Amino acid sequence: MTSDPGGRHASAVEEILDNLAGGTRTVLVSGLPGIGKSTTVGMVAGRLARSGSVVQRVEADEMSRSRPFGLISGLIGIEAVYPPRPDTADRMVEAAEKLCAEGPVLLCADDLHQADSDSLDLLGWLVDMTRDLPLSLLLTRRPLPLRESLTVLAARPDVHVVELGGLAPDELDALVTARYGAPPGPSVQGLLAMTGGNPFHTRVMLDDLQRRGLLDAADGMLATTAAATDAPESVQAGARTHLALLDPATRDLLQVLAVWGASAFPEQLAAVTGSKPAALLGAIQTAVSSGVARWTDDERLAFQHDLYRDVVYSDLDPPLRRMLHAACAAELQAVGGIPSQVLQQSGAAAAADDASEAESALAVVGTDLAHAPAQAADLLATAVRQATALPPGPQRTRLEDRIAVARTAVLAAAGRMAEALQVASEGLERTDDPAVRSELVRLRLHNTVSAADIPGALVEIDRRLDSDLTPQAREALTQLRRWAVVLEGREPVGDGIPTGRSGAALLPAAMDLFLSGRSRQALRMIEQAVQARLDAGSPDWADGPTTPVLPPWFALHADGVEQARERSVRTRQHAQQHGRGWQLPYHLFVAGTIDYVAGRWDDALAAVDSGLEATAVTGTGWLSRAVGLSLAIRTRRGELDVVAAGLDRWKLRALPEQYGLPVVTLAEMLLAEAQGDTDAAGALARRTWTGTLDTGRLLWALHAGPDTARVAAVAGDKELLARVASDTASVPLDENTGLAPAADLVRAIAERDPDRAMAAASAFSGRGNVLGELGAWEEAAVAAAARGDADRARSCAARCTNVAALLGATTVERRLTARLREHEVRLGVTGRRRRPSSGWDSLTPTELQVAELVGHGLTSPQIATRLYISPRTVQTHISHSLRKLGLSSRVELATTVARHR
Repeated sequence: MTSDPGGRHASAVEEILDNLAGGTRTVLVSGLPGIGKSTTVGMVAGRLARSGSVVQRVEADEMSRSRPFGLISGLIGIEAVYPPRPDTADRMVEAAEKLCAEGPVLLCADDLHQADSDSLDLLGWLVDMTRDLPLSLLLTRRPLPLRESLTVLAARPDVHVVELGGLAPDELDALVTARYGAPPGPSVQGLLAMTGGNPFHTRVMLDDLQRRGLLDAADGMLATTAAATDAPESVQAGARTHLALLDPATRDLLQVLAVWGASAFPEQLAAVTGSKPAALLGAIQTAVSSGVARWTDDERLAFQHDLYRDVVYSDLDPPLRRMLHAACAAELQAVGGIPSQVLQQSGAAAAADDASEAESALAVVGTDLAHAPAQAADLLATAVRQATALPPGPQRTRLEDRIAVARTAVLAAAGRMAEALQVASEGLERTDDPAVRSELVRLRLHNTVSAADIPGALVEIDRRLDSDLTPQAREALTQLRRWAVVLEGREPVGDGIPTGRSGAALLPAAMDLFLSGRSRQALRMIEQAVQARLDAGSPDWADGPTTPVLPPWFALHADGVEQARERSVRTRQHAQQHGRGWQLPYHLFVAGTIDYVAGRWDDALAAVDSGLEATAVTGTGWLSRAVGLSLAIRTRRGELDVVAAGLDRWKLRALPEQYGLPVVTLAEMLLAEAQGDTDAAGALARRTWTGTLDTGRLLWALHAGPDTARVAAVAGDKELLARVASDTASVPLDENTGLAPAADLVRAIAERDPDRAMAAASAFSGRGNVLGELGAWEEAAVAAAARGDADRARSCAARCTNVAALLGATTVERRLTARLREHEVRLGVTGRRRRPSSGWDSLTPTELQVAELVGHGLTSPQIATRLYISPRTVQTHISHSLRKLGLSSRVELATTVARHR
């Protein structure tokens, strides 16, 4: 039962079309039931379909919430595989790209407030894809019930929200005139004011009055003999009046349809009632002809409006409702329905003292829903209600405890950290079981540590350690405390001696070895930690959960760029295959670090940006290495205003610098140097060096030694320069083959030795360390100039500017020119031509690779597999390419690639 929108709704249609045609290609229409959301979407869809867009539309219903990835699968047109697979997101990306290959696409999703949570989590990624696909999204929701993911979606700057309000009085008059052939008189207008301008409510009320014989249009104006007190008190009352006029067989049919919770084939409804489909023929025809039900495009029976379903369902006596839910569950079970939907029905049918449904929910969560954590969390929320309905006693307590542990774990996996902390806290207040308390404490602490709240984690750990614990629980908390201290980086580095052989015991010891500059030993120990976790079958959140992320980072120092990259690819593939999505940002941050050292700065930024984007879901607070890397690259590239704004945002967040490595502060030092503030740069250099090296973090000497030595030399801080040289010389270089030339470079800076700097440049180049090579050629040129060897200074400067041009390191080139000028060495036109900022020649090698593969018709997941990067990073490269080429979609990108072959 729909109505044509009036003026306000017509203007909403134009507002939506303007946004979809402009820069905001996702529109979320919000409004009360019956306000005209679906009608408005239908008009927009019709307009765009007539203009050549492919339109796909899905509608969520009560049953949708229990089908993992059901809405997103229907929206994109892929099979909703059950049990869900870890590659669901990749399949979604692939399907969306194929769908958009021929031209513009509009995807419409109605009633998102009823969608499954995993689909809502992926919806944000679909919004991201509108940046580089000819894709638009038109979504609708009710204000209630509140769904946190929809609140987050509505707050995004690339989503336009349209609040659909009621019709104005004159628009209601026009609606009545069109329907009844006569304008409303004063008596009808008085009743219309009671509807709040809701077109559906208006029709229900007037239809009810007409059925009761209280409307009259004989004199050319619609009048009523009803007083306000005679009108329905609410639209629900009007719907009940309408339903009461139907025969008993039709009402019985509608009750089954309401409990089923979705559109249904007649055969399904017949099976639930134990009758033959033909026996329902009369009831179905009456339901449709009365306007209460309708046929869907795929020949299912559905309610004309959710209002009727709500009224029918709420008016069912509880015993009858449970009986029908049981019959629906039996039918779903008989036809092989997915367990989560069977549980939705059987759970609603369960008696108050029946624990079997909650037990079934725990079993399904532990098996089928391993890769649908949001659905698992919702299912366990229902299990909580079932458990609390049991009579008090040991059975209920045990069940509540198991649900609390499982629910906290899946909420953490879904990235819903705040909710996970709340569930764990509530469980701890309720349970007396030591084993359960230990598990909930560890889960809560995992979430607390992941959010970078180390002070809060340490307070709780110490309080728990002072209590009576089992030896196993005490050991787990002790190792977690060691790891939290290492993460925060405020205490001196430990001795690197593990206190056990578990993954949790080996992890902090390995990191201590790494931070103290013993990278090769650290790599061997972290490999043992990874194997220990595998052997123990540890859950994702326990026993050193970030251990699998670290081997590539350690290998970068111990073995160099190429071995680190190979390890990084393998670990990311393994994490994806096993559904460890919460680890994705960490893997991308390590990949970005490797690309930074290797001189693939655009790739590094793409990986880091993708990782930071993913943290919006995973909730991690360990962002310093990624933020610092991004700011350092942008500083070296001369994006100083961007870096200054980024530093301001970072300081507002007040997050810790992970492992005590001040990478963000180092970026701040580089910014001050680039801005010409030598004093500020020198002060930051001294502070970061002494504060880091005094706590035993000798690894920092290889990372920051060359930059810190340069700043100290320029600032005239001989004491700091001498210390940097001394500290760097003490690093065990045989443990750090990948970054070992940094020690020679620092010594070259301290001694102004061009020969040593040139040797460092050559050594860096042989290791694939382009970042180090860039700095070494700069120092070789300056040292040669300081010794009066202008020709060698220019030769080394040319090598430096060639590398800088490849990287886009404009700050380095400007600094080099200024430093040489101080020694009266001026550079002519040196270096190769800089890559332009736009056009085909502006694309980086990876962007060209990605564009070429797009031109060959590969999807983002296929490109990701080919290039050993993540699909999110592929999307980032495509977005960068589109911006540089002035294109709006990957279809245009593919055409452009073809022209350049």
